[in-house]
Parts: sequence; C-alpha cells; structure tokens
Amino acid sequence: MKRRNFLHKSAVAGATYAGLELYGHAMPMPAEAFGTGGGIDVAEGLDILEQGKEKNIIVDIRPEIRNNPRAVFLIETHVSARRDDRGFFTEAQPQLEATGKDIASQIFIKGSKKGGSTIVRPNFTTVPENVLSPVCGINTSCDFIAGFIQGLREMGNTNVITSARGTTVKNHRQTGIYDVFDKHNINLIEANYRRFENYDKTELNWHKVPGNPQVWKNIPTYRPIGDKDNFFINMPKLKNHNLGLTTLSIKNLQGVVPRGYGHYCDRWSAMELLATKSYDINFKRDFVKDYYQNVESAFLKHRAAGFKHWDYENVYPVYEKKGGWEAFKKVKDNRENLRDFMDDIKGPLMWDEQWSQRAIDSAFAIRPDINIIEGIIGRDGSGFNVGTDELCNVLVIGISIAEVDSIGSYIMGHDPTELPYTRIARERGLGECDPNKIDLYWIKDGEVISIKNLTEIKRHRLGVNMHTWAETSERLFW
Repeated sequence: MKRRNFLHKSAVAGATYAGLELYGHAMPMPAEAFGTGGGIDVAEGLDILEQGKEKNIIVDIRPEIRNNPRAVFLIETHVSARRDDRGFFTEAQPQLEATGKDIASQIFIKGSKKGGSTIVRPNFTTVPENVLSPVCGINTSCDFIAGFIQGLREMGNTNVITSARGTTVKNHRQTGIYDVFDKHNINLIEANYRRFENYDKTELNWHKVPGNPQVWKNIPTYRPIGDKDNFFINMPKLKNHNLGLTTLSIKNLQGVVPRGYGHYCDRWSAMELLATKSYDINFKRDFVKDYYQNVESAFLKHRAAGFKHWDYENVYPVYEKKGGWEAFKKVKDNRENLRDFMDDIKGPLMWDEQWSQRAIDSAFAIRPDINIIEGIIGRDGSGFNVGTDELCNVLVIGISIAEVDSIGSYIMGHDPTELPYTRIARERGLGECDPNKIDLYWIKDGEVISIKNLTEIKRHRLGVNMHTWAETSERLFW
C-alpha cells in the first residue's frame, strides 16, 4: 500500500480518538491525509534531493560568522507596511520576498564543494480558521523563505527543500504557504504522520544526547536532517509560546523530531504513560531511567534559586501534600490510579522544568549548521491564535543556538538570564545567556560591525500568555 493511501486510511480509522484526553492532556490527533494535495512525504523528498545532488553547490557561511561560532549577528530590515483590517501586514508580501533574497547573500557566500542538500526548517504551526493569509507573526514568513531560497539558488545551492511537522496539509493550504511555494517551485516535506510507526526506518536518523542527558538519551529526526551531506538551516519565528515561552531556535528543533517522540509538551504526570500506551515509542530504550527524579530535583533546585514565575500556579505544594514522589511513583503506571491522584492537582506540575530539560537535551543532540530567527514580523501572546503582530524588522543569526535564543529573547523584551530555558542552557553548558557576555555584531550593507553597547539594539515588548490558550489580557515578561 502506498504511504499516502495508508496515511489516509489510518487517519480515518483514528478519527475517533481526536477528542480524547488523558487527565487534561490531548491525545494524538490523526494527521491530515497526504493524498489531498499540498506537500510531499519524507521518502519523496529524499528522492528529489538525491536527484538534485549532482548539480548542487554547497553554500559556505561567511567567514566572520563561521569563525565566531559563539557570536550573534543582527541584520536590521526595512519592511514598511500598514496593518490591514485583521491586524496583519499583508501588503508587506513583496518586500518580505525581496528581503529574503538579499539576506541570503549577506549570510552566505558561494561554496566550492559540489553535492549534498540543504534544508530550511521554518516554524510552521497552526493558525485560526479565519486566517487566510501567509503574512502574520505566527509562522516564519513563507514569502521571506521564498526569497531566501532564490538567493541560495543564485549561489548554485539549488538542491534545497523545506519541512514541517507541526500541523496539517489542510492548514498549510489555508494559510497560503503553498500559494507562495508552488510559485517558486519549493518543495515542503509534510512529516506529520499519525504515529511513529508510520515513519519508515530509512526516513529517520538517530542522535545520541552527549554528556549527561536529563530526560532522554536517543532522539530521532526525520531526514534529510542528520544526513552527513545535508546543510541544516534552522529558521524559527520571533514569537512566544505559552509553554516554550520565547519560541525560537531551541524550540524549533521540536519540529524536526517525528511524531510520538516530538511531544515535548506532554505534562510531567502523563508523559511516560502517553509514550508507552498511545505513541508506541521505545520509552525504556530512549529515555533516561530516572528522568522523573531528575526533573523534580532540578525543579526544587531552581525554586530555591528563585526562578522568576516559577510554579506560576502554585501547583507543587498540592502534589507535595499528597505525598510527593513517594506517593506518585506508586500510581504513575496505572491510568485509573494516576487519574485519581492527579484529580485535585490542577495546573502544570513541573511543566516548565520538564520542557526545558527535554529541549536542552535535544539541543545538545541536534545541531543546525546555522540558526536564523526571522523577526521581521514578531508576535506576542501564545504563538498561535492569541496574540498581536508587531513589525520588528530584525534577523538574529548565529551558529550557537543558546546565544541566538538569548539575544532573540532580549530583543523581545525579556531578560534571558531569568528566562528558564536559556538559564538552564547556560547551567548545563550549552551556551551563554547573558547578553552582556555575548559578542554581538551588526551586518550592515555587507559589512560586519561590532556592537559596543546593548543600547544600540532596539527592543520590543512581546510578552507571553503563560500556560493557557485563552486570552487573559496579561502578558508576562522575564
């Protein structure tokens, strides 16, 4: 049976599960059938890339960036647009494309090696039903990507593909992504299969977490990410997420991990049960045996250290009163017992700690060649249907993912020395989070200019709508 037909049938068969929840945690949703048009699957994408390798020229990162892997480079863009009646900057479309094309030549130079492939991994998530435009702050601008890929092609880097795993083909058609990509002959791998078992083994690469992993040891990515001859451009959006907080380069790696393993947002109380009963992944092999204790120990350490907004809903004392770990470990493997135990523990128990530790594990294991935050149009709120777009006109670029996200968060109005995931990234040795200790440069008119003072950088107020999809009229900052 061809994959598209199989996925269509399995999606229909699994539709009855769409509304089920486990203790308030969404069960896996069936993927949209691939046969309805739009993108391609992983195997098709790999076939296309294989055919394009012979004529491809691999781009080089410009020396100033390549030789300063801990530095962060900023490019100020000059997109000018008014909001339309929905609050979006729709008239910016042609400017976004032109900007993308120009930016490629400021970050890369024509290489000398032939072969291989390039993947641009944007942040494509979901948007409300009434959003029928590719110009909003929820997704990495597909117009910018189209121009950017044109710029790569002009340097001979012709074997380029994009990918997404966060939502459905239907949603990508709805938001206008294919309208843009089809016009420029850009392929999009739709990697949102319904279950992990739907990925063929030949479509995956595995990455071992080095050092001292806290949550998981082995992490899969769908190909070509992880192929030795693939150049991986991580291109997130400058925006927020109600759990990931500032959802930038580190969180964007979540979208390269296949369904099942890619559920970073599952809550502490149900992650193992969901993984073994619903996702059918090899939890025992790929996750750290004592991850529960690791997360709780780190949570308590960070609470004692005074992490800002820590245990925001004051949930841990309720768990502690019910017997804490000693009581929880006796019920965690039984659905009914776990349901009863968690019934009056309302809220995200150690949620931020677990997500941060898991995300940092993956950032150690999965290494993009370069990270480019597209912040021309930024967004506050939850990162999805709650939030407002803002014209920010900035790109944040660098090789080290921790430093890039720290500066991106700073530009959004946050203090990355307080932000949990950037603070934990520094604690675990992934990179620096203090903007005062990060080498910063402008790239202006092709020239690289040192930033001597943080006051040179324009900041915005893109606050986060924490732990809820509802509009609360409150935005938190770190």
